[in-house]
Amino acid sequence: MKQINWIAALQQTASLPALKKSGITTIRIGVEGYSVRTARLFSREEAAVIAAACQNLGLRWEIVFNRLWMEEELPEMEAKLKQIQSWNPDGIVYMDPAVFMLAKVLGIQDRLIYAPDTLTTNSQDIQLMLDMEVGRVALAAEITLEEILQIAEKVEGSRLELQIHGRQVMAYSRRPLVSNYLQMIHKTVEDLPHQRGLYLIEATRSGKMPILEEAAGAAVYMESTLCSFAQIRQLAASGIGNFALDSLFSCDQQLIEARQAYAAVLEGADPMEMQAQLTERWPQMNYGSGYYAMKTNLTKEDAA
Repeated sequence: MKQINWIAALQQTASLPALKKSGITTIRIGVEGYSVRTARLFSREEAAVIAAACQNLGLRWEIVFNRLWMEEELPEMEAKLKQIQSWNPDGIVYMDPAVFMLAKVLGIQDRLIYAPDTLTTNSQDIQLMLDMEVGRVALAAEITLEEILQIAEKVEGSRLELQIHGRQVMAYSRRPLVSNYLQMIHKTVEDLPHQRGLYLIEATRSGKMPILEEAAGAAVYMESTLCSFAQIRQLAASGIGNFALDSLFSCDQQLIEARQAYAAVLEGADPMEMQAQLTERWPQMNYGSGYYAMKTNLTKEDAA
């Protein structure tokens, strides 16, 4: 089995030693004005402190730069990407093609991690991005385990990333969906961008789907928290080299315990027992298997 890069989204700088001890190898952070849909938005000053702390601990670190940029915002995007370059992170998560174009000019496209949510669903599209010399491509959430394994057979696994733990995005819009709704019903919510308790319930289902609105738009998430204990051995054996754990609706400690549980499963522990233990510790997480066995209407890898 190849060595795996375990990525954790950070909420508290004080958690870095414990994350390192649990087996996390890369820390991923959001920065105010640069990132959307991250566990926490750190200031630029805090980002510099985290970068130094990661270096001291022997951790890699990555920055989320996943905003979508309008044409009139391109000068701001250029200034921010040059600032990121000066911080010298190990990876830069992006989704806007304009970021790629500028990164290529700056000579840092090999540090880019292409994560466009729903677009990377087959090996041909992924290989195209890798041929353009981005460092890594993140697989879309809404593909099955079978499709993931098929892609891993055809693409260099060390340059693939898969979210294995945390809430998965179902939909994203630049529109302020929550604000528009609140305005229509004549209500307000204080500190809306930092609210983690808002949710939607569909008319035909009872599950609560978290919704998060920030300055750059609104995102709706799956009703359950993805948990991959039952699949982790197959995924690890597939050659996929980068596994991401997200804490947007949880906390650093939950990720630490999840990482320890994944390690136990890979060493022979019963996956269902590990999930039961984590569920007992964190019942509010509502763990589920995401799209692993939920084939969507559109064909994915079969279309490649």
